[in-house]
Amino acid sequence: MIKVGIIGCGLMGSLHARTLHGIPGVAVTALHNRSRGKAESLAAEVGASVYDTWQELLKQDVDAVWVATPDHLHVDISKAVLDAGKHLFLEKAIATSVADGAEIVAAGDRHPELKAMVGYPLRFDPAYRKLKEFLSRPDSGRTLQAWALRTHYLDPKQQVYDKYRDQYYETPAWYFSEEHAKGPIFSHGSHDYDMLMWLCGEIESVFAYGGTYLLPPGSVADGFTVALRFKNGGVANVSTPWITRVEYDMVGVATERLTAVNNNGEVRVKDDNGPEERIAFTHNDMWERLNGHFIACIRDDKEPLIPLRDGLKAIRVAEAAYRSLKERREIFIDSIE
Repeated sequence: MIKVGIIGCGLMGSLHARTLHGIPGVAVTALHNRSRGKAESLAAEVGASVYDTWQELLKQDVDAVWVATPDHLHVDISKAVLDAGKHLFLEKAIATSVADGAEIVAAGDRHPELKAMVGYPLRFDPAYRKLKEFLSRPDSGRTLQAWALRTHYLDPKQQVYDKYRDQYYETPAWYFSEEHAKGPIFSHGSHDYDMLMWLCGEIESVFAYGGTYLLPPGSVADGFTVALRFKNGGVANVSTPWITRVEYDMVGVATERLTAVNNNGEVRVKDDNGPEERIAFTHNDMWERLNGHFIACIRDDKEPLIPLRDGLKAIRVAEAAYRSLKERREIFIDSIE
């Protein structure tokens, strides 16, 4: 039996707890949340004990810890999890600064016997796994152009529907704090920076446009688009705005030999040798696959698909995009420390 502790019992911590509770051979045994009521409510569902501090939780007999606190609180907790000898599952983004992310990676390097992974679920989405399958074909050729448009609508004054979880939720206040989150160009966009590097290769530079449109003045930028240049010469654009009331996903990659697109859950692929192929996915099991994968890595002593270093790469691109938006110039990834 793999015993799991969870630090942070909000939207994501609760989702992970319920998912893990359904995996055979896994027991969620320890929970901590800054407001104890949320932890107690979740504990009643999964049969866990509640601890008043995360430090107290780390003293318990758990094999792995899921850290699902606000992003700006990740660094100290994540380092402590690893130093306590626990495997680490860390919600995205790994941190809100590259320096903090580098500290977490260094802690992972100090403990090579432990498994550590960053939670980017799009790599486990069935549509994106199918895109990866087509783009990994030896004859697909290099990426010429890619795009990731995944629209959202977030309003701090009302509940928000999340299409990936099929539920409404209260948006955490820290989402809208530039000091703590830097907005969707950093946090939500990091999903897409990670995914496009997974599909297409390393990113060389970015240029961003955007601003604060529907949120109050002084809030984070809620609308934006980021142009990317890959090291292989290809280009891409990413946009995950919070201002679109109609939510839609359109992610695609055009290579030298084929084009593969995820059109809101329908994969469309066309090469030079036949008709366009269409594959529809009606069920998205990415949360089960994401958590099940990390449990399997612990159980079978395998390396996770998304190591801490990949999480650091994603926020290095996110930081470059954020700076580009502020400074109105192209930012090279290698300049971000």
